[in-house]
Amino acid sequence: MANAAPHLRVVEPTDGNCNELEVRTTLWRRFSLIGENAPVEVVTFTDGPIYVTYATSEQHQVQLEREAERLRGFRGCYVLANSAINPEITFRYELNTWCNAKPGRANDSDIQLVSAAFIDVDPVRPKNISSTDDEHRAAWEVSARVREFLVGTLGDQAAIAHGSSGNGFYALVALEPFAPTKETSLRLSEFLKLLNREFGTDTVKVDATTFNPSRLMPAPGTWKRKGRNAPERPHRLTTFTCAPDVRRVPLEALC
Repeated sequence: MANAAPHLRVVEPTDGNCNELEVRTTLWRRFSLIGENAPVEVVTFTDGPIYVTYATSEQHQVQLEREAERLRGFRGCYVLANSAINPEITFRYELNTWCNAKPGRANDSDIQLVSAAFIDVDPVRPKNISSTDDEHRAAWEVSARVREFLVGTLGDQAAIAHGSSGNGFYALVALEPFAPTKETSLRLSEFLKLLNREFGTDTVKVDATTFNPSRLMPAPGTWKRKGRNAPERPHRLTTFTCAPDVRRVPLEALC
């Protein structure tokens, strides 16, 4: 890739015989209960326009995300943490094609089912720059404590996915799908605030705003390229890991 440099870092060791993007995408789609032909909204942020597409298969999603990384000024590629959307909104754009997002993206009212709680752990730093290795490591330490708490709460790791967002870390809890309401969003909001109070630090925060149904998360296996790629603040790959057999839990198990 044009912006590649020796300072790029991959957080987790990967199998050299596997394609990183394909492997992470397959895992994420399975965790997220995405059907073979269900449309997936993918969003790309650049230094200029925001782009959106609806991928109608895993193969299309992988190809589109590869294309996104070649867009001028590419900064990051994202998917919905809750991907069960109203299929009518896909008629805004040509399918499997990157389009300017001016006609709109999925909002909370377009999400038909919530199937995951998204917990984002990010180091405090100026906007639109990559984290340092020390900041990245500090975020990992906080996220590890959050995951330990989740395992204690849920009994095991089978309901928990996690990965690097490129500059921080995140966790996803597999929920028994439910239609979102103001009450369920409020419950998730209070849960995230609790996590930040218990585990956030002066330098790393648990984002308390990721409770809304249409929240975006990094597309697993894609690059995060915020700001200039430098040894002090390198661009990194996003990652995703989950249990072979995912167990879904009711919202009441969390909050």
